[in-house]
Amino acid sequence: MRPERWIENNAGRLPGDAGVAFYREHGYFVTGKILPDDILDAALAAVEPFYAGETDHPAPAGASPGWCAADGDRVLRKNDFASFQMDALAALVHHPALGAAAAQLAGEPVRLWMDQLLYKPPDRPDAKTRVGWHTDRRYWRCCTSTDMLTAWIPFGDCSARDGTLMVVDGSHRWPDNADAGDFRSQELDELEQHFVTDGHPVVKVPVELERGQVSFHHCQTLHGSGPNRGARPRIALAVHLQGASNRWCEFVYRMPDGSTHRHDLEHMCRLVGGVPDFADPKLCPQLWPA
Repeated sequence: MRPERWIENNAGRLPGDAGVAFYREHGYFVTGKILPDDILDAALAAVEPFYAGETDHPAPAGASPGWCAADGDRVLRKNDFASFQMDALAALVHHPALGAAAAQLAGEPVRLWMDQLLYKPPDRPDAKTRVGWHTDRRYWRCCTSTDMLTAWIPFGDCSARDGTLMVVDGSHRWPDNADAGDFRSQELDELEQHFVTDGHPVVKVPVELERGQVSFHHCQTLHGSGPNRGARPRIALAVHLQGASNRWCEFVYRMPDGSTHRHDLEHMCRLVGGVPDFADPKLCPQLWPA
């Protein structure tokens, strides 16, 4: 079925005008069940081979190695560009529903920015599996766009007990939070004390999803997650997306530990006039229109 026909047949589960309005007001949106079981089944089946190093393709040059077995099972597993290494994960990223929903929310064509495979094991007393409150914009300051967004896709039903994604309602409209928080911090309560709310209440929303639903959040929405109190690992794919108008700008962010973070992909994207090309069709393919 052509992508356009799929969208026509499933329009009621995509954002539409009402969903776009909600997203702009609240900084997040949850779709209906737009991802089919067979795509999710195949993606889930690819996870263990991926962690075992049995990939379909090598990682892109310059990509961070991410979690490996030597890191153990008391930390959150985070692996960038997993979809470039496993065909089943690429099929999920390129499913027309994902790009179509993102383009509706962004209000323009969308390209891939990067993706992250996230595996949160069941909680243990000494585990470090929380994700500290942060905005994605904090880590994407080399981008001209301040309206990038993320699709968060759990591979199964995901509740608050499972350590699902949490967002702070409307926080994308608060001033001075672009650099707030720290992804790696385990102290969510402490991070919350530094929110600049401009007098707004802090409303934390656990984004509970049924399999096949997708949560989107704005790059300036504060978000994080607590421990997984469930019996099984919480496995999800975060797909970071950029509007077609996004371009590179010179900015290097210094992390709390003093290291620098820059996503200019010097060794990965073709260069135009000496600067990275965030429209590189291989590394940043357009997802919608397909």
